[in-house]
Amino acid sequence: MKKYVGRSMGRVTVPFLMLLVAASVSSTRAEVQSAQVLIQEVKGAASYSTGGSWQPLKSYMKLTEGAVIKTEANSTVDLMFHASGTALRLTPDSSLRLDRLSKERGGDLEITDTSLTLLSGSVAGAQRKLAAPSRFEIQTADGTATIVGTEYYVRADGAVTVISGSVSLHFNKPHNGGSVKATVNAGFSFDPATGQVVPTTPGYLQNIIAHIITSAHNAEVFKVAGATLVVKPEKPVSPSQGGGGDDNDQGKGHGKGNGKGNGHGNDNGNGNGNGKGKGKGKGP
Repeated sequence: MKKYVGRSMGRVTVPFLMLLVAASVSSTRAEVQSAQVLIQEVKGAASYSTGGSWQPLKSYMKLTEGAVIKTEANSTVDLMFHASGTALRLTPDSSLRLDRLSKERGGDLEITDTSLTLLSGSVAGAQRKLAAPSRFEIQTADGTATIVGTEYYVRADGAVTVISGSVSLHFNKPHNGGSVKATVNAGFSFDPATGQVVPTTPGYLQNIIAHIITSAHNAEVFKVAGATLVVKPEKPVSPSQGGGGDDNDQGKGHGKGNGKGNGHGNDNGNGNGNGKGKGKGKGP
């Protein structure tokens, strides 16, 4: 009797364990999904290809892995990566390939793995801070920029500019000049010609800031605790007015004299923003 039971259990147990393993593997694989990219807006002329002919790209279309997007002159495409909370703008005369767009549920977190290749031109982006081990990478011909919670601008030649947060990059110098690993922080840019991280010049920033601000505004839908997504430039200060108040400020003080200054009258004077008011009253 014991011999019979042992054989029966042996026959039942092995297939049963194999079934559990197979179910576990199947369940794990089912959790990894291909994410989609939403085309938020197309301005001008743009097209896409999924391995065949090029088709016109239109707002609110959804693309998956393998698609290539191309913009014409004076045209832009705004993309929304909902899985990773990223807003991206493809600038004029640029092309971008969606290499990997995956998401996986890990407990209470959604882990995303995104890899793009910037074939030509440039992209501007804004992204919430990703929880490890999620990744968002932009490949270029000579390097890789890893994005973690920042506002940035990347060119196909490897140049990287950061407005907020930081970007880690690995860049291969041309002509077998070796590789460079660097971190670009806010206010700085990576120069591929020298392999150095340098302060961003006002002139260069002026040319790209509009693209970055647009991406940041689009990314407001991904706001989460601790994220910094929106660029809010300070009010420009006029050299003629200075920073001492506007033209409607009234100067107040004590004593006698004429109101002079940038928006403040001295000695109990009622001055306007140009400091032309006359002081009235008596001092202590």
